[in-house]
Amino acid sequence: MKKIRSYTSIWSVEKVLYSINDFKLPFPITFTQMTWFVVSLFAVMLLGNVPPLSMIDGAFLKYFGIPLALTWFMCQKTFDGKKPYGFLKSVIAYLVRPKLTYAGKTVKLGKDHPAESITAVRSGIYGISD
Repeated sequence: MKKIRSYTSIWSVEKVLYSINDFKLPFPITFTQMTWFVVSLFAVMLLGNVPPLSMIDGAFLKYFGIPLALTWFMCQKTFDGKKPYGFLKSVIAYLVRPKLTYAGKTVKLGKDHPAESITAVRSGIYGISD
């Protein structure tokens, strides 16, 4: 049983497809799974001539197996309690943003303070003495 910390998670129920027109699907799929499959299929189509995708000869594996595996990975696995997309987004944000920050703002260092001697703490910025 999942613990509910707020009522907002109750109202964010993901839509599920059980059939498309008169064709009943063998298993239900969510809109997120369908979106990941279509996006990864287009990515395989666009990058099909670039190695290592160009080395795959089987069309079934290339255009069905890889998007299916990528869809399963993106919808099932979690890192630090986040889906892979959110985890990848936070890693890229960490790599792009300035490393010395205080309260979300970049710390401007003077000539007498090298970057290695500054530590950011919640209540203020303090220099580390040698």
